Amino acid sequence: MEKQKVSYYELEGTYREIGRQIAGQEDTGKWYIPAPEYFTREALEEALGLYDMYCPGIREELEGFSEAAGIPVKDIAYTWMTMLVPRCSGLILTGKKTLDGHPKIARNYEFTIEDEDLKLCRTAPAGKYAHIAGTIVEFGRCEGINEKGLAVSMSSCGFPVSNMPGMRAPKIKGLQFWAVIRSLLENCANAQEALEKVMQMPIAYNINLYLADPSGTGILFETMDGEKAYKQISPNEGPQYLCGTNHIIIEQLKHLEPAGMNNSIVRYDRLKKFAEEKERYSEEEIRKFMLAEYPEGMTAHYYKDGFGTIKTVILDPVEKRYSICWLGQEENGWKDYLVDEKKGACVEELLYRNEDGNPEFFAFRPIG
Repeated sequence: MEKQKVSYYELEGTYREIGRQIAGQEDTGKWYIPAPEYFTREALEEALGLYDMYCPGIREELEGFSEAAGIPVKDIAYTWMTMLVPRCSGLILTGKKTLDGHPKIARNYEFTIEDEDLKLCRTAPAGKYAHIAGTIVEFGRCEGINEKGLAVSMSSCGFPVSNMPGMRAPKIKGLQFWAVIRSLLENCANAQEALEKVMQMPIAYNINLYLADPSGTGILFETMDGEKAYKQISPNEGPQYLCGTNHIIIEQLKHLEPAGMNNSIVRYDRLKKFAEEKERYSEEEIRKFMLAEYPEGMTAHYYKDGFGTIKTVILDPVEKRYSICWLGQEENGWKDYLVDEKKGACVEELLYRNEDGNPEFFAFRPIG
């Protein structure tokens, strides 16, 4: 076992004030990554204009951070990495599939330790919806729940898209997933509003986006190279679950990338089997399944290969609750956070296990 620090903190005020609060953290320098040459003054203004339109407030937050940290806005990692990468699993259950009658989103998030924020944050921007979410590149969000009970999560759809070397180049000009998710949490009251917003957004990242709200509505939204599709469930009729991993799920998009990693297909089949095995599940059963090791569950420990479980999360829209177990280790315990409840900042040192992956795990094969 190895040790790793994780943290929870709280931000509140205007966006500029929140930016200054972020600059007061110990690891501020981590986000100073000089912009590449292609990110010119014109590109900066174009990016900030895009953020103003679809992620209102983030410009002011970046400017507040810049002023307090003494880092030019252009050279904040979020600024130039967000306009256009992780591997994850997602499961949406309506209240008809849970013993407490609450809809749930369950997700595992896999990546490398070195490239992760390892932070959870309660953010309450003035005039916007407060939310609890995991951070990414400090200013972005990768999953969370807001004060209205809108729950949002994601998994990469296909090979991760980025403007960084070694990643898949974006096919369209648009936003990274972490900007999309934060915008939804701060501006949307329910899954339908979130769906309407993402249908209008230019999204460069290829994403499986999971949406759920207290009504029981669940939506899997998928985008690949700028094309979009979605599936929706309701407790009133039809299927009572949706799930996804890291390949295309919706039939009308499969022609764009008809293959997936072997582990993604195995995990997707296992999620479907789990969702269909019983009529209803307790949350404890969902937690145990997500923490079970691949291929029986969703957890893996291949951090050196970019596929180690960073966190396992359950989002409950009715309770407005974010529950997390860090680093794929049941020994680290589960922590519950309510959007309406302030806990105060804390830092913990937790355990994780590092193992070697195998070529078969990462091999590609047809989706079928």
